[in-house]
Amino acid sequence: MSLETVTIHSTNKHNVSFPSLKIPLHGFDLFGAPIQILNHRFFHPPPSSSTTTNSNFFSKLVEKLKSSLAEALELYPPVQGTIRNDDEYVICIAMDDANRPGTPFTVEIKDTPYIIGYDSEDLSPRTGLILPPGAPTLAVKVTLFSCGTIVVASSLHHQVADLRGFLDFLEVWAQLARDEPIDLTRIPKDWSRTPARFFDRLNHDNPIITPPPFTVLPEPPTGPYAYLLAPSKVTRWKFTKASMSQLKADFSSSVTNKNDDTWISSGDALASLISGAITRARHQGNVERMEGRSALESQQEKIAMAADGRERAPRKNMAKGHYFGNFNNLWSIDISRDDLLSPTPEAGGHIALAIRKELNIQLSPQNIGNRIAFFEDSKINKPPGRIAWSADIILTNWCRNDLQGSEFDLGWGKPFKATSGANTIFPPGYSLMTQDKESGEITVLITVENAGDAGLKSDLLLTQYAELL
Repeated sequence: MSLETVTIHSTNKHNVSFPSLKIPLHGFDLFGAPIQILNHRFFHPPPSSSTTTNSNFFSKLVEKLKSSLAEALELYPPVQGTIRNDDEYVICIAMDDANRPGTPFTVEIKDTPYIIGYDSEDLSPRTGLILPPGAPTLAVKVTLFSCGTIVVASSLHHQVADLRGFLDFLEVWAQLARDEPIDLTRIPKDWSRTPARFFDRLNHDNPIITPPPFTVLPEPPTGPYAYLLAPSKVTRWKFTKASMSQLKADFSSSVTNKNDDTWISSGDALASLISGAITRARHQGNVERMEGRSALESQQEKIAMAADGRERAPRKNMAKGHYFGNFNNLWSIDISRDDLLSPTPEAGGHIALAIRKELNIQLSPQNIGNRIAFFEDSKINKPPGRIAWSADIILTNWCRNDLQGSEFDLGWGKPFKATSGANTIFPPGYSLMTQDKESGEITVLITVENAGDAGLKSDLLLTQYAELL
């Protein structure tokens, strides 16, 4: 086994000039912790796999990945920079020479074969969830197994971009690795964090309202809410294409009528199922309600959901690579605890319909514009860090993104598998959903406090549609 790390610096091939030496971050970039986003891509051996480990083939492949990454870094200047505190009120991406340290690029050659289904933190270029101050924006690791299987793992600082921005960058890197021409119209011309230029706040005379699930604190908090630090159990579940169709059909049948406003999506049904399963597991395990959770007396649970807002821009000019940064329009809904505790398709359907209706309201262009205005309000942002949020359940749905698509072919075929990494440290009450577009299978990560683990694994409704991996 061998392990080597080098540093990749950008090329000057395209003569890309930096817009400035720093990019102030937006409230959308900063309301989350400085965590990493991971992307693990698994590739079958290249056509010359019989000689991969005995010749210069793998070395040439790695050199191509390095050179194409260097070119991609030039086209995406913010990925070269480092998150810094500019002064008391400004957190920015610094891009002067001192803050462009390069991208760590690690290559590991293993003397063991790849085992089907294997994914581990040791494949990642860096471990853990929270990144330390001054951490490189991007890190990459390439792993070669003795059988010829190759894993390319990438890690991005989440405050630099969200998943959509990360994938835009990875797609450009893959195009360069395939020696294909780059469509420069899909790369931002403006790197500033100014999402308001894509949305109009319809009524500037109305006062700015704090959107749920956010609150504005008198002073920045000294640490995260207590419940986020509670130990959790991580489980992963598989939903087949057939079971997802059945789930949607079962949940839809309880709410469908002649009205047009009773349609629910498969995602709505899945969000409902997961939220109910977590709530029931906590109830069965008598999980303590710690700081940040809804009060027992409220009879409700707050469900927060991440949602990319780019495609909801009125002029349709924000998606397809035109905005690099975070544009996660986090929204939330309060759901009756009694409904969540009921393991029936009828209750699940009513929850799914409530989610669909609130989603349409919260993600309307007007409300997105109002949310932007909230994050840009100078009264709220000085001092910075006063915006906080909490929820009983946090859902992230990546199913719309084809993580195994041909866009991620690095020159010897598209990935046969892609994951969000194999981290085992997540807050309780969290779920992340990804989909294999070819098979239609959905993999769902679900976390719950230790005391709720047994209840989650035995949940009657969850186990009816999903298989524990």
